[in-house]
Amino acid sequence: MMPTIGHLPPATGHIHHLAAAIGGRGSCTPAEQQAAEYAARQLRALGLADVRVEPFRSAPSTYTPYALAFLTALLGTLLSWLPGGRWTLSAAALLGLLGAWGMLAETDLALNWMRLLLPRAGSQNTVGILRPAATAQRRAVLCAHLDTHRTPIFYSSLAWNRLFAAAVPGAFAGMALSAAAFAAGALLAWEGARWIGLAVAPILLFALGLCLSAGFTPFSPGANDNASGVAVVLDLAARLAAQPLERTEVWFAFTGCEEVGAYGMAAFLDAHAAQLGSDAAYLILDQVGVGRLTCLTADGLVRKHTTHPRALALARAAAAALPNLNVRERVGLAYTDALVATKRGLAALTLCALPDPGSGQSAAWHQMCDTPDRIDPTSLAAAGALCWQILLQIDRS
Repeated sequence: MMPTIGHLPPATGHIHHLAAAIGGRGSCTPAEQQAAEYAARQLRALGLADVRVEPFRSAPSTYTPYALAFLTALLGTLLSWLPGGRWTLSAAALLGLLGAWGMLAETDLALNWMRLLLPRAGSQNTVGILRPAATAQRRAVLCAHLDTHRTPIFYSSLAWNRLFAAAVPGAFAGMALSAAAFAAGALLAWEGARWIGLAVAPILLFALGLCLSAGFTPFSPGANDNASGVAVVLDLAARLAAQPLERTEVWFAFTGCEEVGAYGMAAFLDAHAAQLGSDAAYLILDQVGVGRLTCLTADGLVRKHTTHPRALALARAAAAALPNLNVRERVGLAYTDALVATKRGLAALTLCALPDPGSGQSAAWHQMCDTPDRIDPTSLAAAGALCWQILLQIDRS
């Protein structure tokens, strides 16, 4: 039977275990590993084939690369004031350019010089496969990330959110502007370029301070972000174990290190994308515990990558078949695991839940109050129902 809003999934136990018993599951931490092992035990108990915990290496912090970018640009500003004329201004321009490029590439989860220099630590994905009742003719992947984010002050209130939202593009623009000014100064022997760099420096110092302070904050319990997604995927695994699809092989990927740059999803695709094939559909559940069910039409922190047309078509057809879910569409505020797959040309869709304005609900995004008591079982049920409908459509296509 297809689940509906009236059928609440037995997912709250998973959320309590992840967010309360384990607690904050920082990327590359023992708690994240405990969450991966928990997911593996649940899949094995359901009888899934090839359940394994797959290790990979990841950056352990999302803020260290940005701090390095800001520090590099500030070093360029300092260098511009040293004797040397065009030579020091040329070096300052190069450092400013390195900072701006590194920041922009990092926001797009792209390889950059900072990723090559910064240390890595161990993390893991949990992967399992559920065979169809008949011969597998297509594949689908259900994915949710296990790790949780730190709780810096700029996620603590709407005012701080807005200030941080302004500081990010401001810092990038400042680095780009100072690099251009230093380059012009070197080319034209223009001494005034130094003052432009000095004027930008307070913005970079503010952004650097935010990044450095974030590293000393605790990890969120992550009931909504993202124990809710993990719980719904585990609930779907139980349903599919009892009612396998006819022709669709379903993979389950519980990823690590999404919060620091979706390293887990990249590792999963590096290992399995060829076997899954270009026609596989990827359903990513991220923060589905509070609010109205939403499909993301584009994904990315700064540069927005449009969701694959086939993935959007699947979501829209499923939403049309279940009008009571009242599914909406919107552009994502930040990145999700889907971004890595979308950039590789794969059909990946992110499902999330967002509180309606004036509803009194809060997603508690990257906050210590992201606890199990805030989870709305109706939101979990809606996400499970839409995913189930999408899987049926894939199987019947």
